[in-house]
Amino acid sequence: MKKYSLFIVLVMLSAYTCMAQVVSNVDVEPTNIGGKEEFKRVFEQEMVYPTASLNKKIGGKEVITFILKKDSTITDIKIDNSLSKDIDVEAMRMLKLYQWIPGIKSGHYVDSKWSVVFDFDPDKYAKICKKRGYVKFKYLPKMKVDSTEKVYTTPEQFPMYPKGNYALQDFIKENLEYPRQAQLSNIQGTVVLRFVVEPSGLMTNIGIVKSVGGGCDQEALRILQMINWYPGKYDEKLARVQMTFPFYFILNADFKDNSAGEQH
Repeated sequence: MKKYSLFIVLVMLSAYTCMAQVVSNVDVEPTNIGGKEEFKRVFEQEMVYPTASLNKKIGGKEVITFILKKDSTITDIKIDNSLSKDIDVEAMRMLKLYQWIPGIKSGHYVDSKWSVVFDFDPDKYAKICKKRGYVKFKYLPKMKVDSTEKVYTTPEQFPMYPKGNYALQDFIKENLEYPRQAQLSNIQGTVVLRFVVEPSGLMTNIGIVKSVGGGCDQEALRILQMINWYPGKYDEKLARVQMTFPFYFILNADFKDNSAGEQH
């Protein structure tokens, strides 16, 4: 009987310890990769308004609370104010598309409680669809889509620029503009961006891995968002694939010849 009681106490203590690890007063708050602007951009790019709720003009702010672990995974997901069952499903799908940066306490990543707000507005949805150019995602014909929502770092096939790498380099040379601030300050270097190419070929979770400053980061982001991708594959299915991509900023008489990125 004593051993059984001791076991119960240990289990309760273990559970309490796990709960106590969740920090509420972090020094640096959690965020999605890319921050608020990327959160909004991805929502407007990826959200598909549920037909039933759209027809009934059901909308509002749906709040989802969760525990963001120090390894960037999320647990204990809870919808605080449900708008409708089909919106709940779409909000949960959207939540799982994002990648996260944990909160920081005393210089270390920690488990913390966090929440996000998805603004479902039936009156704005038509404008969003018109701006992005589609209502439903367009996938390559005769191809199945990986439904696991997993992001692959070593896929069967990485995403590609449809016209090939040389054409991609030419595209960057023609469109990249060396920021004036960087020129005046003699700033040079390599901006490295990380992102996920979705099965549709669209990008999510765009973030800066290596910064240069002087406006170079913003210019690299601008150019990247102009690129269309042929999606990657895993197990012969269109899949979510993570990539990194460098943009080189080198000052010389004809800097564009040295500013094209190369895939990794």
